[in-house]
Amino acid sequence: MSTKRFLAVTISLLVVLSGCGDGSRNGGDDLEDPRPISVELEAELEGWLSEHGSEPCEYVIGLFADHDVVLLGEQHRIRHDALFVQELLPRVHAAGVTVFATEFARREDQRLLDSLVVDTAWREDLGREIIFRQFMPWGYREYVDILKAVWKVNLDRPRGSAPIRVLGLNNSYDYTHFRSESDWDDPEIWKLVTAGQTEEDWAEPVLDAVRGGAKVLLHSGIHHAFTGYVQPRVQDAKFLGVGQKRLGNFIREALGSRAVTVFLHAPWNGPVGYNADFVHPADGRLDAFMLSRTDGPFPVGFDVEGSPLADLHIEEAVYKHGHEPFTLSGFCDGWIYTKPVSEYEPVTYIEDWIDDANLSRARMNAMNPRWRDFSVDEMHEGCKSYMEDFRRFFGRLR
Repeated sequence: MSTKRFLAVTISLLVVLSGCGDGSRNGGDDLEDPRPISVELEAELEGWLSEHGSEPCEYVIGLFADHDVVLLGEQHRIRHDALFVQELLPRVHAAGVTVFATEFARREDQRLLDSLVVDTAWREDLGREIIFRQFMPWGYREYVDILKAVWKVNLDRPRGSAPIRVLGLNNSYDYTHFRSESDWDDPEIWKLVTAGQTEEDWAEPVLDAVRGGAKVLLHSGIHHAFTGYVQPRVQDAKFLGVGQKRLGNFIREALGSRAVTVFLHAPWNGPVGYNADFVHPADGRLDAFMLSRTDGPFPVGFDVEGSPLADLHIEEAVYKHGHEPFTLSGFCDGWIYTKPVSEYEPVTYIEDWIDDANLSRARMNAMNPRWRDFSVDEMHEGCKSYMEDFRRFFGRLR
């Protein structure tokens, strides 16, 4: 199977798992720089961020003064986002946060997680195994190293201090029920694959931790991290209705404003749909501001509400459907900007992620039934092709 075919299959499956309507591409490779913003908005942002913005790690730590759960929502496979989580973990632990919840491990593997992060030595094999079990193609060094970062915090923590516990949130899927590509569109087969599990099940370990008095840092894809925002289903630029409730929606229902969503700055899909080409988020206003500065862009975290960007209408986004007029204040609570999108790098694929020892399990755990007969080399090609869609914005947006 060609790389393009792998990619098409991957995108279709991502859409199904995220509960969104499919969408078509809306353009080619020639994506433009963000449109310039007014001198007035530039000045307003400069002053406001200088007074109210914070260094990104300090921003997240500060949120825990008034919140029990901070949900970090990423676009996926962006290297510096995973590195940011690694940097953040020891700092939030020093501030008293003792629970880290992650999309990238299963609830079923909680005992493995508990063992891994308090062991006296780092177990690379177990760290990889936990990620492999959650989603077989996710063979990325930076995500395994997030677990290693927790282990390192626990190894170095002051005597008598509580360790960080990692909560695996994801469901356990049985992809062997997919016998052909047409099965992806069959809701009855999906019931077998999911065994009735939803993102409400993801929320329960987090809420249990909060009930026990813990503060929780939660890391997931942005669609899972929505709290106040309700994700739409979109196809061919048409609003098809409200999508399924996400992890953060359930947490917000239980905790109210004690749970907040922080978006890690990244491109959005355009208004055509979730497979549409990428555009600068928020109509490019923050990107344009950062690129216009004489001193250059700078990393910053800030509250959306009350900012100059909060209530400006946004048109170029899949997220606008069903939310017109769409604004940042309706999308998330906080925002972290790190650097221009042209400097983004993809995560690092682990070259021996699949080998003869785990090949048979990799075949059975593949969402695509065509992968069931793959060799080790073909499996590597498939896993690497899973990253190609997100390479569309690397270096092509400033």
